[in-house]
Amino acid sequence: MSSVSPLAPGVRPAALRGRRLVLFNPAAGSAWQARRVRRAVEALAAVPGTAVHETRPGAGTAQVRALLTDAVTRVYVAGGDGTVGDVAGALVDTPVALGIIPTGTTNVLAREFGIPLEPGRAAAALEASGRTLALRAWHAGAHLALLGAGVGWDAQVMACSSQALKRRVGRGGIGLIGLREMARYDFPPLVVTGTDEQGREATLRGTSVLFASVKRWAGGNLGIPQADPCDDVIDVVALVSRSRLHLLAFWILMVTPGGRPLRLPGVRTARFARARVVCAEGRAIAAHVNGDPVLRTPFDLEPGGRLRVLVP
Repeated sequence: MSSVSPLAPGVRPAALRGRRLVLFNPAAGSAWQARRVRRAVEALAAVPGTAVHETRPGAGTAQVRALLTDAVTRVYVAGGDGTVGDVAGALVDTPVALGIIPTGTTNVLAREFGIPLEPGRAAAALEASGRTLALRAWHAGAHLALLGAGVGWDAQVMACSSQALKRRVGRGGIGLIGLREMARYDFPPLVVTGTDEQGREATLRGTSVLFASVKRWAGGNLGIPQADPCDDVIDVVALVSRSRLHLLAFWILMVTPGGRPLRLPGVRTARFARARVVCAEGRAIAAHVNGDPVLRTPFDLEPGGRLRVLVP
């Protein structure tokens, strides 16, 4: 990178002791964001002791583990929620703080923690801050769930939405894909079993299931207001209806400012300390982690360690 942009007038790094790593996914987000992302990465690269590396989906955990040294105190990741989850996998139960520079399509994690959505402003705000939150991480196989996971319709939509497509069409285009997949969806009988917050065995049934660590899901609306990323349980939402109209209404309320999807009839909620999802018919149903369609049922979600996340 040949040019360097300042973080912001009057902004000073919170602590120049310790080194920083910056990882960015050049394929994340829409094409028009690329220049702003580059400027944000260049601004962070100008901080003494900072090393910048490109990353790609699925590579972040191993890449950061190979790069970490005792001198590193912060790791910034410029990418979407999936890339953030990849990188975070290397930082659980370490003293290293994660800084999120949002460049994805929905940027749920940045919205949840009050991080500016403009990459340059996010970089300046986090580099000037020394505040962190201790998040509970959740393991889904080899993947780390920070915002949550889903089994069923929304995972099917994600499986049909490639990174290249998301860059070209953004959230509006993904909405059109969602309508197409809604017409195809066959409402599989899903069964969630596990342990609730009191340590008792619990079961929940539905045709589409969400696991939420955060209040927001597909944008800025507080669709699951009781979810808390810092507590020791994950909120489970199950849609029990087999109606496409009900499915459409739920997701409209989920993404509409002020929408309250959990108040719809045919929506069940619970809080689990660990969970497994299977299809009662034995079929392998699509599942996503942090919006990335990386697994299928049977799907297991287990509590992990703590992750320090920088907040403004």
